Amino acid sequence: MNFIVNLLCSSKNYGKIINYQPMVFDDVIIKNGDTISQLASDYGYKTSEWEQVWNHPLNSSLKTLRGSPTQIMSGDKIIIPLPWKITSKAMTPTLDKKFRIDVKRDGTKGKNLKWVQTVFGDNQPLLPPSPFSVDWPDDDEPFYWTEAEITNDPSLRGHFSDKPSRNAPVGRSTHWRAVLSLCSVSGKRVSIFETIVWGVNFGTNGVNTKYQPRPATDYEIDGHLRLLSIGKGKTQTFKSLGWTFRRAPKN
Repeated sequence: MNFIVNLLCSSKNYGKIINYQPMVFDDVIIKNGDTISQLASDYGYKTSEWEQVWNHPLNSSLKTLRGSPTQIMSGDKIIIPLPWKITSKAMTPTLDKKFRIDVKRDGTKGKNLKWVQTVFGDNQPLLPPSPFSVDWPDDDEPFYWTEAEITNDPSLRGHFSDKPSRNAPVGRSTHWRAVLSLCSVSGKRVSIFETIVWGVNFGTNGVNTKYQPRPATDYEIDGHLRLLSIGKGKTQTFKSLGWTFRRAPKN
């Protein structure tokens, strides 16, 4: 059922009706120095769109308690709706007879929105002997792009790309598969949403075929979360480093 909310918190919004669709969200504990506009920006909103966060019905208790967004205090909990969707996902052949995927989402860059990917390497695993792993363990964070890569190219917050490569297998083809999620990050808690599966079949004859992106099943999402929870970064497991993983809550 849709939420119909009459926004009465300011003269600007007096009498304005907003129709809220149920959606996933992140529940964030406010810290000293936080503002609603900055938090909104961190989670993919334009700074000017802070009212979409503050006026969401899930924040009605906080609004009643504080009265104004300028009165929020350290320790308060704010709900950040996550309406962002994957808007495009395309696999294209490359000159070296492989495939590249490009995935984009809506929303602004949002420093607390990232990508995580786990892979099934089949008979050519990324981290032997297990065919399953987190992709790619080149630092001690579970995200696909490192902070250095994002600093160099901030557009990577909203853009994922990958071009898997394997040798021509011997005996049988390699069915390489990936589970990719858009996620929000609060401290070291990762909340995944918008999850897809895609892949490439690497043939023994050097002919490769693409496995078209599709929405992940609940079973695949559960396995994805399990791999993240037991995964290892460059030096330690994510669990030992304090990372936790979950599906983003939904109202």
